[in-house]
Amino acid sequence: MSEEGVSMRLAPNVRFEMLNAAFWLERAPDPDAPLLAPEQIAAFNANVHGVIGIPPVLDLPDWLPRDEVARRIRAYVPNRVLYNSQGLPVEPAALEKWLDEVMPDLPDPVRVDFGLATQCANVLALPTGEIYTSRPFDYAFDRKQETTIDVGWPVAVVATSQDEMYFCLTPLYWGWVHRAYIVRLGGGEVFTSYVTEEPFITTTAPWGGLANLATGHAFTSQMGTRLPFREETPDVYETCLPIPPFARGYARKDDFAVGYLPLTLRSLFTQAFKLLGEPYAWGGSRMGIFGRDCSRMIRDVYATTGVYLPRNGDQQGRACKEVVAFTPEMNDKSRKAALVESVPPGAILELPGHVVLYLGHVHGEPYVIHDTASSGFSEVIVSDLSLGAGSPAGSLLRRLARAVVVGL
Repeated sequence: MSEEGVSMRLAPNVRFEMLNAAFWLERAPDPDAPLLAPEQIAAFNANVHGVIGIPPVLDLPDWLPRDEVARRIRAYVPNRVLYNSQGLPVEPAALEKWLDEVMPDLPDPVRVDFGLATQCANVLALPTGEIYTSRPFDYAFDRKQETTIDVGWPVAVVATSQDEMYFCLTPLYWGWVHRAYIVRLGGGEVFTSYVTEEPFITTTAPWGGLANLATGHAFTSQMGTRLPFREETPDVYETCLPIPPFARGYARKDDFAVGYLPLTLRSLFTQAFKLLGEPYAWGGSRMGIFGRDCSRMIRDVYATTGVYLPRNGDQQGRACKEVVAFTPEMNDKSRKAALVESVPPGAILELPGHVVLYLGHVHGEPYVIHDTASSGFSEVIVSDLSLGAGSPAGSLLRRLARAVVVGL
């Protein structure tokens, strides 16, 4: 173990000193230069919604047509054979039929009820606790697990299942959330002012320490989550927690920043390396333990700077600006040359089913930091792009599809 507790298990061709943001920042030409101006960040964030076809929660009207809500609900039903907790196959038609049975009749139009998440919570494709996997008994990868939301995140509730789960619009995602983790506010000024309140604090630790002063209960917020800022003491920030009706809270000062971090390479690499060694968690939750997967890691790192990337890797690629497209005809040498010559550190490299954060190169050998569940790893690691060579999928280098940067 290092002094900071990072695992000494290294990927091939990685030296221990590479497990430090400073190693890569020293090689960057200007790590403190702003990557985008504030108005460019705002324009990028606004464009993301159009790219993925999901509106901001705050922009949703008070009423929605019944057919639109029904379409959103069914859009997330898996369209392939999955396996339940007993390892038995479940056909898509069976899931559709089950959904019909647990769903109430929707009025037309549907009333939109706005609210806030009270803690980290799963966002699911189906309103059930039953696990559904791609392979029998592969419990670490629940395929109905879409993502997670966090304390203070806005939601818009549009339907309730028989098991009292809410179908919601969350930031950049639709899905089912357990009602216990949502406080419904109806809408109006209280809801909007909480979500947009300034000044605010941003979680910069992997998991920031919070306490509800009314109950003494301690819990966490996830990297990138923002909360209202009220007062500052030498050790904590006072905040307001969305726990009914509302509660004074303390946020551990070392885990938060006032406002956003500057959008610089230093911020991105410092945040990414805080996650080094954190266990992989598909969809943000692995067998009941919250965490991150490849795209959520990158989303959370950028969120600390006020950049709100989509949740999924392919959507991140579409929302960003392409700098290099990798074609099947490119050999390994030309792929490395394209990275070294044309791709800036901090770029996102997109592969089929995976995304990684580009760190730069050492003597022409590109390196990345990423959250992976392959090649014998199940955590955030630093690796070169030879990782995966000899496997059926192939090396990261051979699988590269494109390199993108945040911007329009």
